[in-house]
Amino acid sequence: MNPFILIVDDEENLTFFLKNALEQKNFTVETCHNLSKAKKAIEMRFPDLILLDLNLPDGNGLDLYRMIKQQALGIPTIVITAHASIKSAIEALKLGVEDYIIKPFELDQIIINIEKQLERFRLNNQFNYYKHRLQQSYEDEFFVSKLPIMEDIQNLALKIAQVEESAILIEGASGTGKEMLARFIHQHSPWKEAPFVEINCASLPEQLLESELFGYEPGAFTDAKKRKIGLIELAQGGTLFLDEISEMSPALQAKLLRVIENRVFKRLGGVRDIRMRLRIIAATNRDIVKLVEEKKFREDLYFRLNMFHLKIPTLQERKQELLLIAQFFLQKIARQLKRNVRLLSEEACETILKYHWPGNFRELRNTIERAVILCEGETILLKHINCEMIKSKSEKIAALPTLSNLQNGSLKELIDRIEKSIVIDALQLSQGNQLKAAKLLGEPRHIVRYLVKKHNL
Repeated sequence: MNPFILIVDDEENLTFFLKNALEQKNFTVETCHNLSKAKKAIEMRFPDLILLDLNLPDGNGLDLYRMIKQQALGIPTIVITAHASIKSAIEALKLGVEDYIIKPFELDQIIINIEKQLERFRLNNQFNYYKHRLQQSYEDEFFVSKLPIMEDIQNLALKIAQVEESAILIEGASGTGKEMLARFIHQHSPWKEAPFVEINCASLPEQLLESELFGYEPGAFTDAKKRKIGLIELAQGGTLFLDEISEMSPALQAKLLRVIENRVFKRLGGVRDIRMRLRIIAATNRDIVKLVEEKKFREDLYFRLNMFHLKIPTLQERKQELLLIAQFFLQKIARQLKRNVRLLSEEACETILKYHWPGNFRELRNTIERAVILCEGETILLKHINCEMIKSKSEKIAALPTLSNLQNGSLKELIDRIEKSIVIDALQLSQGNQLKAAKLLGEPRHIVRYLVKKHNL
């Protein structure tokens, strides 16, 4: 990514010398010798930094800076001034100019200043982003499992973490911890100090999602008053996590594919290619292969994202360690909330084990957090566990069939109704996957297939 520098100075020999020197340092440089051309250059090709002389043929350089500030363009500006104009340079600093350099100057000095201001601008953008996202941040909550099915996923994740520019697809039901696994990969990579930037593709309309990802230049669309750095750019050197990638529109899928293939992108309304150097982790709670077959997700993008494929099981498939996970959340939440809650009572454990947890990790964590808040001692009791769980369990007990449920029908008809209802529940929990439904029902798959056909499901 070559930063674009605009030099605004009427001394042609100086601008020629500076342009050549900066281009040798891999900067892209344009020169202007008056204010009117400089204004057009800023409108046509938004610079990353401006080197600005104050004494120009058609006015004072401060007029250009006032325009930049008025329009909130946020372009870092370094004033170049002669000894006789130091008062003007001080005035420029009061207006908000980043720095000034007095002529004559050393080339190394101006290059150091340019690099310092560009880095400051980049860090400022990252700081603003993370300040905005601070309330949503949380420390690592990945539970390291000892189950063979999860150990395989964890071991592969640790290997993937060592690859800097990779594409990873994480599949799993809602709440199974896809973002936790993405953060686990990032935090175990050599680039863990770099940004981890996440966005939910289902939460934003197409145009807003595009501008969030790619950023934009002033004038790119009606409300684009100043430059916005996109999430791809903010994640440079680190990880970009695209949650619910299957909800991305086909048009935006095509743009994302080109970015992944070419490793470059442009801000909306921009003309400069920006080199992309990051790890992309995409996640979905839907059967993405089925979506590809139904032409609802681009096959070429799927193949690009599917360099590494990790599929996370549900909590229902991890019953053996359910209490360990609950205890893991209990310790973390109690520490965060500074509560002296350490244990789960036997009744609370029994209820946790019997509940099917359709919301997976998210539901379990919320339940434990609520219990920690309500608990007044060291042990979480049954009454502290989410009342909706207990209510649901009580309703199921109260709903056990009796003779009155026959409704002038036969016992066989009642059994058929109960059987159908249970099969429907199992299919809904398994999102239509008959193999998973068979596991929930404790029956062979061919029995589930028979029951589906029997009840016309």
